[in-house]
Amino acid sequence: MRSVVIVDNEVTVGEVPDPICGSEELLVEVRSAGLNAADILQKNGFYPAPPGIPQDIPGLEFAGVVREVGRQTSGFRAGAAVMGVIGGAAQAELCKIHYSNAVLIPDSLDMTSAGGFCETYFTAYDALFRQAGLHLSERLLINGASGGVGLSAIALARATNAKVTASARHIEHHETLRQLGATPILPTDLADNGPYDVILELVGAINLHDDLAALAMEGRLSVIGVGAGAKSEIDLRILMAKRARIFGSTLRSRQTFEKAVLANEIKTHVLPLCELGKTPVTVAATFDFANVKKAYEMFTKPGKLGKIILTL
Repeated sequence: MRSVVIVDNEVTVGEVPDPICGSEELLVEVRSAGLNAADILQKNGFYPAPPGIPQDIPGLEFAGVVREVGRQTSGFRAGAAVMGVIGGAAQAELCKIHYSNAVLIPDSLDMTSAGGFCETYFTAYDALFRQAGLHLSERLLINGASGGVGLSAIALARATNAKVTASARHIEHHETLRQLGATPILPTDLADNGPYDVILELVGAINLHDDLAALAMEGRLSVIGVGAGAKSEIDLRILMAKRARIFGSTLRSRQTFEKAVLANEIKTHVLPLCELGKTPVTVAATFDFANVKKAYEMFTKPGKLGKIILTL
């Protein structure tokens, strides 16, 4: 099969053996695959895939059509349209996923957008609700709101009637953020717009001092991005005085059963919103596999709004 392949810290398209469908797996013909920061890190040699996953084929999320079902699966058939998050190797003509981690694509979601749905919505849902426990009408700040996870977080938070403030450094993105239901601000205005019950930190350690200062009493800070630094010094007295909590999370390395729990919650709580048109996927650009280098180059440049998606 054709696949994106990492060779000497660069991406190209090559031929690799087809994956073999296990007894509890689905073999999927990939139609689209979202590009994520983890793919860039893996290409550059800083984020190896989990054990058992090909190290030279990137890709954490996909959408496609089931070609083969394992004999110990249930709920899926050949020809079904599915999407999901996997540990790697999604950027290929074929990929495999444990059936408990796969999600049927709702009729309201086209195949291209579905390729950029799961990583962002799984991550945002997990951070906002399973970790930080966002409640109805609470105040939420999203730092780095113009990326895929940030945009998904806006949609999910607005569905709970949360008051969303979205920090984005490119002012040309602010109108889109406003249309999605958030109040856009520049990162330099962070200190003037609190306090917040929950802060979703997608940028990194550079914001941590201001995040703690902007938290409300019993506020929660969920850190899921470190592109602007991974280390910071904080005043624990602020954390104690506000009775605040800090969470951190990654999705890729979780066990199959952990992802299955999350997938079931997505089916229950998020897909109905999708059918109502409340969970859009903002697509910055699409690229055919043959143009994978251009896709990766665009991802690393500032100024994009939303997801970059590879299509087959």
